[in-house]
Amino acid sequence: MKILYGYIGKSIFKYFFILIGFFSVVIVSSQLLHLPSIIYHSGLIKFLQVLFYVNLSFFKYQLFFGFFLSSVLVGYSLREKREIYAVYSAGISKNQLIFPVAVVSFIFVATALVISLVVVPFANRERAEFITINVKKHILDSIVQQNFLKLSDDITIYVSQKEDNKMEDIFIYNKAQGITITAKQAEFSNNRLVLKNGYMQLPSEDGYSILKFEKYRFVLDVKYIKKYEFEDMENKKLLEIVRSNPDLKNRALAVLADRILFGIPFVFIGITGFLMGLQIQSSRDYVVTTAIFVSILYLIINTYFVKLIQKGSVSPLIYGLILTIYFGSLTVYFYRKK
Repeated sequence: MKILYGYIGKSIFKYFFILIGFFSVVIVSSQLLHLPSIIYHSGLIKFLQVLFYVNLSFFKYQLFFGFFLSSVLVGYSLREKREIYAVYSAGISKNQLIFPVAVVSFIFVATALVISLVVVPFANRERAEFITINVKKHILDSIVQQNFLKLSDDITIYVSQKEDNKMEDIFIYNKAQGITITAKQAEFSNNRLVLKNGYMQLPSEDGYSILKFEKYRFVLDVKYIKKYEFEDMENKKLLEIVRSNPDLKNRALAVLADRILFGIPFVFIGITGFLMGLQIQSSRDYVVTTAIFVSILYLIINTYFVKLIQKGSVSPLIYGLILTIYFGSLTVYFYRKK
């Protein structure tokens, strides 16, 4: 029995890692086109860091599809190689057969919760910050003294003297807002351009207004600057919003529900996929296509109910119950199928 359990468990993980490798290559390759060109010139280590964060950002659903399909393929392999008949001939029941799949499933439940609650939001925040910092740093490095540089379609900067991240006699013009800024000194600090001892010319009804400042933090609002989304906030901040901000409470609840309830499908999909592979008397392509259809339907249900929770129309508990019924009914159906 131990040999059978070990064989099933190892086979699931073998297929899983193969699928994860395939998904990672496809996802990273598709996202390369969406990276700012500046990242390609930031060095190999930084470039690989960006690709790592990109892959982690999509790892949540890689985990789902990888585990589901690997379970399907293991079940199908047992049936296709006629090994299932030898198993049943040895007096091993269906319950005993799915026991190792259930054990592996609970490992994936814990993994899914960690990935959903911690890893993916962290990766999205880090990716946004990493790209922003490196894009801004590249722009600052591109500034050449006594030369005009267009930071974007609207912003032009001129620096008389520059040494490392310190500059003197700075001129900045924002065409969109009609604002002109001059300063004696500037320094790139904490991802911002800190201007010192200068003037700001602002358009007004009477023409222009002149403001004098000792220190002004100029935000480099240029293309490819990324900010992480509300959906990528830390769990602690989302809980604070639920407790203290009625306007954003439902939105925060929707994000938390999406993360926490992501673990529910993993209770079922290992056993469901394994039984699908065993019980559906069709080709591998048909079985895999059926599993993909079940997965896509789950994604549609998830998107729909998360939106309803965000609007305050449905309780997260109701959505959790619906997920349990959806995957539970599939498991029962394929368990009873002859």
